[in-house]
Amino acid sequence: MKRISILVFLLACSLAAAAEPLKGIVQNSTTNKPSVGDEVTLKRIGNGMEDVGKTKTNGKGEFSFNVPATPQPYVVWVEHQGVTYTARAIPGGSPVAVRVFDAAPSLKEISILEHAMVFHSGDKSDVLIGEEIYTVGNNSTPPRTLMNDRTFEFYLPEGVTITESSVRTSSGTELKTPAIPGGEKNKYGFKFPIRPGETQFHVIYNLPYSGSLKVDPKSALATRSLMVVAPGSMKFEPVDKSLYQLKPNPQFPGLNFYVAMNVASQQQTGFEISGTGALPEEQQASGGQGQAGDNRPGGGLGVPNEMPDPLRSGQWVFLGVLSLFLAAGAVYVFTTNQRAVVAVGGSAKTKDRAGMLMEAMKEEVFQLESDRLQGKISPEDYQTAKAALDKTLQRAVQRSSAGKGK
Repeated sequence: MKRISILVFLLACSLAAAAEPLKGIVQNSTTNKPSVGDEVTLKRIGNGMEDVGKTKTNGKGEFSFNVPATPQPYVVWVEHQGVTYTARAIPGGSPVAVRVFDAAPSLKEISILEHAMVFHSGDKSDVLIGEEIYTVGNNSTPPRTLMNDRTFEFYLPEGVTITESSVRTSSGTELKTPAIPGGEKNKYGFKFPIRPGETQFHVIYNLPYSGSLKVDPKSALATRSLMVVAPGSMKFEPVDKSLYQLKPNPQFPGLNFYVAMNVASQQQTGFEISGTGALPEEQQASGGQGQAGDNRPGGGLGVPNEMPDPLRSGQWVFLGVLSLFLAAGAVYVFTTNQRAVVAVGGSAKTKDRAGMLMEAMKEEVFQLESDRLQGKISPEDYQTAKAALDKTLQRAVQRSSAGKGK
């Protein structure tokens, strides 16, 4: 009996030794005080996104878990006033700091930094393909998160069929999010928290085309930079001829870029697109006069160092639009952008591809779990999607571990 007690004691000590503390603190960046009483969920990346434990922040905004060490980090999921904020954390490491913001149903400091639009007809002259990316800035003071049923509203041409819509967070990860019609004809909206900083809303659509289309990209928000991209074979006719300027880009021959700067809310920005035309890479693939490729991963799609000044921070927005049409270019743009040095609080850090892939997969798992809980996906589809994500996560973990071992 005594021997059994000793074994139980030793086993308990072994389990205790295997567990390591994972600590953190949640800071309310709206009030610059610790965030008290927020629900904190710890999740483990592995077989899907598994809940490891739940707790709440104490009077100092602190939380802690005792968990076994794993090759991949855990994910801390903090819910503050109905908005979720996440961070990766490693047991036994330095306490993880999570920033949250108070939520507000409306904010005046919301603006459109860049609105990029691309139109082309491709191989089918009776169908027009459109793609739009809005980069929305939240410069609220004190910083707060905009959260309501339609945080961002926009207009699309009449008769569109949306084929894809998503939101990209400031961390660079993208979530599939529906664009919800309603309220007014041709008006759509996203229900997604707009946190301080920048958030990108992305929509791809097609619509019947008879050779010409009138577009009215009106907005209730001021827009710093509005850009329309179309093949050179298509005609662009603005309502206000003084608003847009043609900005050629030698890196993308065969495309015209029409840019309007500092557009006021409700300002007339309408235009008419007519004619047909494919994007240069599409012409090349079908035997046309596309730009010759080189040995770079983008097939000649280089870093836009020579972009006109008006595009500035919209350079990656623009390339993001094009990359969705150019498969080879998408690889180069994505990897180059994610490996770029990102300023964080006055310092800088470089994100490796495997790490960014893990973050992207993490967000995808979040979205999948959210859809399951809301009943938006069937059990069969959930299991299929979950299995695919699990395999991708495992590969990302293996790549990350291999990279650290070098």
